[in-house]
Amino acid sequence: IEMSASAALIAAALLCSSAIAFTPGDPLLANSCSRRGLISWLATAGVTATAPAAVNAVSARTGVASPFTGEYDDPNHPGCLRSVKIVGPKLGTDGRKGRNPIAYVKGVDGLPVGTKSCPAGAVPELTDVWKLEGKVSEDGEMISIDFSPKTEGRVGLLVGTYDTFDPPGILFPDGNKWIKVPGGTPNRRPPSVTLNSD
Repeated sequence: IEMSASAALIAAALLCSSAIAFTPGDPLLANSCSRRGLISWLATAGVTATAPAAVNAVSARTGVASPFTGEYDDPNHPGCLRSVKIVGPKLGTDGRKGRNPIAYVKGVDGLPVGTKSCPAGAVPELTDVWKLEGKVSEDGEMISIDFSPKTEGRVGLLVGTYDTFDPPGILFPDGNKWIKVPGGTPNRRPPSVTLNSD
């Protein structure tokens, strides 16, 4: 049976307190049940501290350190805005941080509305920009984006991976790959400070 060091220490302390209660004044027992004696017992019994698996885990990066953060070209919507921003996990109702960083994904599907591309020089209005939320896996390898709000349920949750193969970008299961644009695409954004993470 595998037991953590703290559980074994508690069990040994309970045994010692019971033994001392039945044999008061025994110096050998009192020495064995001291803090030093208990720790020595743990070492000779072969009990080792077991660290949770999360200690060895690699945590996902946020902000510009995340490979997902940036602006992209979507071949299904040429010339249109695709922006991904990775921020830290949200706080839960219990006040603790979640384990997965949050992805704020924003974009435009076509200008004018109803088309599937954005011609050069076309500037979207704030009302043209859709906003979705997703999560990055704990290891930072995958991004999950729920497209349901944008597509009225026709497309649901899609899981993409960051593909470093030239050109780098987010590769989705259907084969679509958003190509990362070095330096971003400021000419595709609506005017003023409209792409805050709300």
